[in-house]
Amino acid sequence: MFLIRLIMLASLLASGVPALAASDPTRPPIFGGTKAKPVHQPIKLSMILKDNNNMRAIINESVVGVSDVVAGAKVTAIKDDHVVLSRDGQRITLRMPLAEVRKDSSHDE
Repeated sequence: MFLIRLIMLASLLASGVPALAASDPTRPPIFGGTKAKPVHQPIKLSMILKDNNNMRAIINESVVGVSDVVAGAKVTAIKDDHVVLSRDGQRITLRMPLAEVRKDSSHDE
């Protein structure tokens, strides 16, 4: 009887059937095919500058214009009170309070 059980066990192991005791119940499942989303640098609009028809913005402490890239995002438009960017196919609109928009480089006093 012992010999028959030993032969059956050997045939199961040889057939490639995994033993239940071989799996680790504490091992976390593997999620195949998932990709981590890229982590992007935050985008902070500090100021919008307008001098005649030349619009610029200060984003993340850098002066940028239309078509410039900052924090992985391309500047697509600069308006009097907001800046539009594009990153990874998403549109991002950064707004400024109207009181903080600079109309020109000189101040009327």
